[in-house]
Amino acid sequence: MSIPELTMAEGDKICGFAARAVTPVPEVSANAYELVHLKSGARVVHLHCNDPENLFSVSFPTPPADDTGVPHILEHSVLAGSELFPVKEPFFEMVKISMATFINAMTGWDCTYYPVSSNVKRDLFNLATVYVDAVFNPLLTSETFRREAHHLAPLEKGDPTGKLTIEGIVYSEMKGAFSDPRALLYRTVARALFPDTVYGNESGGDPDAIPDLTHEQLKSFHSQFYHPSNSRIVLYGDIPTAEYLEFLDERLSSFDRIDVPPEITRQPRWDEPRRIEDSYPVGAKESVEEKTYLAMDWIIGDATDPREEVMSRVLSLLLAGNEAAPLKKAIIDSHIGADLLFVGADSVGLENTFSVAIKGSEADRRAAFEELVIGTLRDIADSEIESEAIDAAFQQAAYQYRGIDSGYPLHVMNLAVHAWLYGPDPTKFMHMSECLAACRSDYAENPLMFNDLIRKQLVDNPHRVTAVLAPDREMGARTDAAFAERMAKVRADLTDDEARKIAQEAEELERHCGEPNPPEALATLPQLSVSDLPAGLAHVPTGVEALAGGVDLLCNDVFTNGINYLQVAFDLRGLPEELWSYVPRYCDAVRKLGAGDMGYEQMARRVAACTGGISCAPTFSTHAADGDKPVWQMWFSMATLDEQVEPALSVFEDVLFGVDPRDEDRMRDVIRQVVERYRTGLVHDGSGTAGRHAGRGLSAIGHLSEVVGGLPQLAATERINASFESECESLMSGIEAIREFLLAKGRVTASVTGSDRSVTLMRNSLSTWLGRMPDQEIVDVPVGFTPYAEVPREGLAGPISVSHCAKVMAAPHVSHPDETLLAVASHLVSLNYMMPEIRFKGNAYGAGFRYDCLRKTLALSSFRDPHLASTLGIFEGVTDYVKNIEWSQTEIDQAIMSTAKREMQPIRPSAATGEALQRHLCGLTREFREDRYERLKRATPGEAKRAVLEVLEENMPKGAVCVV
Repeated sequence: MSIPELTMAEGDKICGFAARAVTPVPEVSANAYELVHLKSGARVVHLHCNDPENLFSVSFPTPPADDTGVPHILEHSVLAGSELFPVKEPFFEMVKISMATFINAMTGWDCTYYPVSSNVKRDLFNLATVYVDAVFNPLLTSETFRREAHHLAPLEKGDPTGKLTIEGIVYSEMKGAFSDPRALLYRTVARALFPDTVYGNESGGDPDAIPDLTHEQLKSFHSQFYHPSNSRIVLYGDIPTAEYLEFLDERLSSFDRIDVPPEITRQPRWDEPRRIEDSYPVGAKESVEEKTYLAMDWIIGDATDPREEVMSRVLSLLLAGNEAAPLKKAIIDSHIGADLLFVGADSVGLENTFSVAIKGSEADRRAAFEELVIGTLRDIADSEIESEAIDAAFQQAAYQYRGIDSGYPLHVMNLAVHAWLYGPDPTKFMHMSECLAACRSDYAENPLMFNDLIRKQLVDNPHRVTAVLAPDREMGARTDAAFAERMAKVRADLTDDEARKIAQEAEELERHCGEPNPPEALATLPQLSVSDLPAGLAHVPTGVEALAGGVDLLCNDVFTNGINYLQVAFDLRGLPEELWSYVPRYCDAVRKLGAGDMGYEQMARRVAACTGGISCAPTFSTHAADGDKPVWQMWFSMATLDEQVEPALSVFEDVLFGVDPRDEDRMRDVIRQVVERYRTGLVHDGSGTAGRHAGRGLSAIGHLSEVVGGLPQLAATERINASFESECESLMSGIEAIREFLLAKGRVTASVTGSDRSVTLMRNSLSTWLGRMPDQEIVDVPVGFTPYAEVPREGLAGPISVSHCAKVMAAPHVSHPDETLLAVASHLVSLNYMMPEIRFKGNAYGAGFRYDCLRKTLALSSFRDPHLASTLGIFEGVTDYVKNIEWSQTEIDQAIMSTAKREMQPIRPSAATGEALQRHLCGLTREFREDRYERLKRATPGEAKRAVLEVLEENMPKGAVCVV
């Protein structure tokens, strides 16, 4: 991508701004204009480039002084109404009506970010108008504070003088987060590693501490930190800089410069390591055997130094970047734990850290864990490190610095803000490929560089914490009892009249939160119209070629920045029923086992040396022209640099044709890892687990999704793990049978994106591989699907303190004439009914009404939800809501625009490779998509209501419910 011509020079003054620096940044194909607003002190950098996806963001350093979560609660609250836009939840109102490619806000360790991006210029400025007023002029009403942070309410709605509880959206969100032992471990380690700095505090909010925050403290925090002088405004894309500056000057000129808060301090370093122990809740009858988490964490350096960031990244890849990497292998082989949770470098604000964490262990293995990690690191440092391993780590690091992935403007923003928070140069982290090359040159001059680094940062570094997080069967009961006691004390200090007042205020807050904004208030928001929509959709520029056996090859013409992408899909139709349960283990074998004549260590080194990784996963869909035609595929994906294409293709071929599951010792280790993954993942992805489980009896796709990704996999892997000697032969034979089943010409479709030379090499390799495959007719066979005889209402219990609810029902296929009407109506129901009822009134973190036209389902859901029974009642009330609602054409038009944006996402090389393949396989042709787009734009209120009401009236009684 070319860089635009310069439009200003250092020292220029324009629209109240002065240009401090003008820097061409080839790595992001942009000119960086760094400016300061002379009156308000606001700092701005515009990364001006030829990318039509423009981004506008405002960020503030927001160091937390305690665990009350004030930065996080403020992030929610400023987007809930401002001086210019005094509507409830302008953020969610803009979600309804915008073409945004990204719209959100995020709270980090010491900074809060407000980014929006869009392909439509007018839309971008609409979003920026709302965000600027939100952050600088929020209303911060008491109702907003009580809803987002915390408020007292009766435990039972019908008992206003009875027991009390605490409710709040952020409170519910963080209760859910703190139910996850992985998050608890992360929090425990950070608190111990940074006890003397803001990084030891919980910026998101500890549920025990959130109720201590007051409304006045929230407003004071905003006054202290949310001023233009303390802001970092990052702009990206092809909108001219002068237009941004004129826009900003108009909104910043009412502010005068102030002194910014003092800089964040670093953690003083220790003279000796420390240890800490904590616990997490498990079920009262659950086994606690081998469910302890162990972690060792270091502060290793300066996160504001790009060179240190690169060296930390390469060191992580060297030690643990593949299955044969020495630290990773030593930990797995030791069997001190069942699996690695995380190994590698990260950054916490100013500081770089290094972590080694395992799960599936025991508390009494702590000393052995420490000895293993330190001993392994010392042995590596004292030995010659193979140059091939270091070369592989360097080339793996290149993918992060050269990749242009979905959300690329957000990536550039993160680079700018991270540099700018702690120094004067926002482009400091935008030259990482150059920095990587410089580090590689340093290594060439000093082959012992990484030996020295391991000793300095890890082996001999005393600023280290070892943490033990153990399971506790009684912890849940103790936590509940402590909360009940806290509430009892609060209630004991109140008269019945005071309790009734609390109940009345909670009821009024719920009523207020559920009231829609009046039309005149909504009219103040800047809006698009349907006429602002692009005339046509964005299509991946793809050519289709026919290879041997009539196999389709898709060649996509998209700029890749030197990384090439290959995706190969194999049709899974006809796979024998008994093999479906082994599909996930086949995928594990591709990633973790050997191939051909090579063991897993040799294959892991080869994959690391010449690819950005090889992965595979099953996908389930239907064909756009026929809802009964399954599109079930096994997708293989690979990325490789221009200079590595040939060896990468050789590795891909060996994996494809020769994946070898016959290493029993290695397979046993993999199964132990998988069991731990399911035990934690299925519980803490409660929303996905509930939806998948509910949908299993509605369609063959729902059945297979549960078989390969749901509760049956936990049961199957636990059985294999417990009886490995008797089960391993069936497992290995199943993997081999899937391997042989896939390798047939008629099952293959491929998509490639890259340089001309790379595409030629991929085309030739594919032709060679097809020559090794037999012809085979694809014949559908039963997959074991049995429709529900009686629609279930089920509950799954796990050690989490909030619920996830789902109701799933059948819905029309994408080929149905009502499909676009259902897409529009679903958007409106989700944002105008589900979110107000479940999030704003019910204080859940999230809720949805999702129509999946290719899987033929309609799913109602809640996420991190403190109310189970009332949420299910809200689900049941959706039909009456639709019956009674009268949507306006304006509302329909807004939903049309927001729905259409899903088909207009920016074309990025990795995503484009998969998008082109998925659309081709599912028959989502250019003509089909354009016709659908035209039908979408013709939606009317009456027709949208009719379409969704027909589905609800017919299928709501047949919907399956599952709650985690």
